[in-house]
Amino acid sequence: MLRASVDIPVSDTVLTKFSGFWLDEDGYVENRTTGEELNGDEAWGVRADLRFMPTDNVTWDIAAETIESSSLNITNSFANLSIFARPYDNGISDNTENRYSQTGIRASNNSDGSLEQLATGNGLGNTVESWAISSNLVWEGDFGTLTFITGLRSLEQRFIVDFFDGAGFAGTYTIANVGEHDQFTQEVQYNNSFMNDRLNFVGGVYYHSEDNVTDWSTLFDIGAPLLLADREMDNENTSVAVYGQADFQITDAVTLTAGVRWTDEEKEIDLRDFKPALAASNPYSNILIFPAAPGTELTTANLEAAGIATKLTETVVTPRFALQWQISDNIMAFASHTEGFKSGGWNARGTSAAELLPFDIEEVETQELGVRSDWLDGTLRFNATLFWMEATDFQVPSAFVRDNGTIAFITRNFADLENEGLEIDLSWAPNEMFSLYATAGFQDAEQIPGESIRAQQADCLAGLGGGGQGIVTPSCEIADPTRSPDSTYTIGANLTGQLPRMNGYISGNLNIRRTDDVNVGTSGLPNGLVDATTEMNAGITVGVGENLRFTLECQNCTNELVQHSVLAGTFYFNEPRRVSFKARYDF
Repeated sequence: MLRASVDIPVSDTVLTKFSGFWLDEDGYVENRTTGEELNGDEAWGVRADLRFMPTDNVTWDIAAETIESSSLNITNSFANLSIFARPYDNGISDNTENRYSQTGIRASNNSDGSLEQLATGNGLGNTVESWAISSNLVWEGDFGTLTFITGLRSLEQRFIVDFFDGAGFAGTYTIANVGEHDQFTQEVQYNNSFMNDRLNFVGGVYYHSEDNVTDWSTLFDIGAPLLLADREMDNENTSVAVYGQADFQITDAVTLTAGVRWTDEEKEIDLRDFKPALAASNPYSNILIFPAAPGTELTTANLEAAGIATKLTETVVTPRFALQWQISDNIMAFASHTEGFKSGGWNARGTSAAELLPFDIEEVETQELGVRSDWLDGTLRFNATLFWMEATDFQVPSAFVRDNGTIAFITRNFADLENEGLEIDLSWAPNEMFSLYATAGFQDAEQIPGESIRAQQADCLAGLGGGGQGIVTPSCEIADPTRSPDSTYTIGANLTGQLPRMNGYISGNLNIRRTDDVNVGTSGLPNGLVDATTEMNAGITVGVGENLRFTLECQNCTNELVQHSVLAGTFYFNEPRRVSFKARYDF
C-alpha cells in the first residue's frame, strides 16, 4: 500500500492539497475449484483540496475525489469443512488453518455484475467506482456565521457473489448486481451568540436527494442454474429538514440545551421485471428460465395490485434536551434526553411481488446520565455514563432458507427494543511518555414483540411451526437482540522512549478487547452463538529525526477466530492475523 500527500500554497489566500493512495492486497481464501485466491483487495484513489480566503471573513473549501476498488468477502470454510459447518464445533479454535472456498465462478477484478457475465462462469467479485465533490463556504460577520455546505456523490457498484459457495459454474445461490447511485445534499447553517455569550444558537435547513437504479439477478442451482428473478428497481428518496439548538448558560456552572429537528421525507420505488421476456426466448443455453406465475412478476403494477405501497412519506419531529453542571474545574455532570429515527423502506431482495413488503421507520428515545472528571492534576481521567434506550418498530434485517432451498432476505419491524446499561472510561497519563487506559461497557437489551410475532410464537408453542425464524427461537422464545453482549472490556497502553543518538524516539502500543458471548443471528439459533472472545492489536514505531518513521503492527495478533455473522446457515468470520510494516517520510 502506498499513500502520499502534498500541500502546495499558491498564495496567502489560496491553498491546495493533493493526496492519493494505492492498495494491492492478496487474498487469504484458496478456491479449491478454480485455484484462485479470494478475499483480496485492490484499490486506488486521488483527492484534491482547495481553500480560498478572499477576505478575513470568508473561507471557501472545495474538495474533489475519485476512488476505485475491487474487493470480495465471500463465505469460506476451514480444512475440509462445509460452509454450513462451524470450525468451533469441529475442534478449530484459531485462524491457523487455511481458509477455503469452492465456488465455481471464476474471479474477476473487473466484474460487471451482469447476468450475461455470470452465464459464462466468470465475474466473481465486487467492484466499486465513485466520485464526489464537496463545497464548504463559511461567512463570518457581526451577524454571526453562515455556512453553506454542498455535496455531490456518485457511486457505481457491480458484483457477483455466491452466497452458498457451490462448485457449479454459476455457484449455488448467486446474485449478480449492477447499482448506480447518485446523491445531492445542500445545507445552510447559522451560528451566533447572544446575551454576552450566555446563549449560543445553531440552526439551519437541510435538503437531501438520492436516485438509485439497481439491476440484479438471482440464480439457484437445482442441478442446473435456475433464474429466480431478474429485475430493475428505481428508488428515489428526497428529504427536507429544519433544525435548531440553543445552549443557555443559566449560571456560570449550569447550561441548559434545547433543540428540535423537523424532517419530511419521501421514498418511491418503480420495478421492472425482465424475467418474462427471458423466459419467452431464453438466450442462455446453460440457465433454466421458467415463466413466473401470473400476478407474481416483480412490477410496480403487481405491487400496487397486492396492496403494497410503492410510495412512503414520513414527517418526524425529534427533540433533544440536556443539562450540564460544571461542579468544579475538574468535574462535570450531565443529563440528556434525545430522540431520533431511522428511515423505512422496502424488503428489496425479495424474488416475488408478495415479498417486497415495506417496513416502517424506527424511532429511538435515549436518556443519559453521566459524569466527566479529571483527577491527580489532570493525569487521571474518569468518565461514566448511564443510558436508557427504547426503539419503537425496531428494524431487524434477517434471512432464512425457504422450503425450496433458496434464501429469503427480509427486513421487518419485528418488535420494539429496550436497552439499558453503563459505560466507564478510565485513563492515566502520569507523563508524556506513558499512558494507560481501560473501558468497560455493560448492557441489558431486550426485544418487546408486536402482535404478529406473538402470533408466530403462539403457533410455535402449539407445534405449528414458526420457530427459528424472525426473532422467534427454535424453543419458541423471543431471541436476544443480535450482537448485544452483556459486557465488553478494553485495556490499552502507550509507551514512548527517546533515542538521542538517532535524534528520534521509539513508541509502542497495545490494545486488548474482551467481548462477552453473543448471538450474531436474529433467531437465536445455536449456529449464531459466539462464545466470549479476546482480541489483541499491537504496534511499535521508530522515529528517526523529524521526518522519518517506521511502524510494525499487528491486528488480531493472537489469531483469534471470531464469527461475525451467520446468513441462512452460512458463516462469516474475522480476518486472520495481519502483520504490516509502514514507512513514512515527511518532506
